Amino acid sequence: QAEVRRRFANNFTLTASYTFSKLISNMDEVFAATGNGISNSSLSQTPYILGGERLDRAISFFDRTHRASFTYVYEVPLFREQRGFVGRLLGGFQLSGVTIFESGVPFTVSNGVDADGIGGSGTDRPNINPAGQAGVRAVPVVNAQGFITGYINPDAGNAPIDPSTARYIANPTFVAGLPGSVQRVGTAPRNSERTPGIENFDFNILKRTRISESTALEFRTEFFNVFNHPQYGIASVSPFAIAPNGNPGGANFIGTNTTGSAAGVYLQPNTRLSDGGGRVIRYQLKLIF
Repeated sequence: QAEVRRRFANNFTLTASYTFSKLISNMDEVFAATGNGISNSSLSQTPYILGGERLDRAISFFDRTHRASFTYVYEVPLFREQRGFVGRLLGGFQLSGVTIFESGVPFTVSNGVDADGIGGSGTDRPNINPAGQAGVRAVPVVNAQGFITGYINPDAGNAPIDPSTARYIANPTFVAGLPGSVQRVGTAPRNSERTPGIENFDFNILKRTRISESTALEFRTEFFNVFNHPQYGIASVSPFAIAPNGNPGGANFIGTNTTGSAAGVYLQPNTRLSDGGGRVIRYQLKLIF
C-alpha cells in the first residue's frame, strides 16, 4: 500500500493512494449483502464432511487485487475577495473530485442443473478447462438412457463442439434409475471469474457567495460517475443459460443489460453504486451563518 499527498499550495491539493492485495477464503459469500448487484451462492458445492471446506479455498468474494484512488481540490483564485457585484458573481468557486480504479468482483460460475443428485442446482458447478478458449462453453447432449452422446456450443447455434476446446463444460442433470446417469461434481472452483473493473469519476463544483462577514450562500453541484461509465454486477452465470447470458468471460460479458431474460441474468447494473452505477447529478443550496 502506498499513499502520496500534496499539501495545499497554490490553491491545489491532491491525495493519491494505491493498494495491492490478495484475499483467500473458503466461504465468505454468506456475509455478502443480497442487494448489491452481485449474486454468489453462500453454500459449498461439496458438504464440509466430504472436504468442501478445503475444496472451496479460493480467491475471496471480497478480494480487490488493485485499487487506486485520487482525491483533489482546486480553489479558483479569481475574485477571491468577492468585492462588488462582479466579484460575488465570479468569485468563490471550488472544483474537487474523487477518481477510483478498482479490480472487478470475483464470482462463481454455477452448473445450472442438479448434477450431483443431492438436490438443487445453485451450488453445483461445471467443469473448468484451463486450456480451453475463454468465453467458450460446452453443454452435454444426453440420450434417453442418460448417456452423454456429445457436446454442443449454445453460442454457435448449438453446433457440435469438442469439449477440450471449451473453458467451461457443463454436467447434465442426474436422473436416478437411468443406466447412463451418474452423479457428477464439477471441477470449477469458487470465484473463477471477475466482473469488469470499476472506473469511477465523481466531480464537484462549489460556489460560495459571501453575503456578509458571517453569512454566505453556498451552491454545490455533485456529479457521481460523471462520464457515465457502465458499472456492472453479476446475477447468474451458467453454461446452460440461454445465449449470450451465460457465456463466462465471452464477448458479451460487458454487453447490453439483459435484465428480464428467461434463463437468468448475466449482466445487470451494480446497485452498490448510486442509480445502478449510472451518472447521478445532485444539487445542494446551503445558507451558512
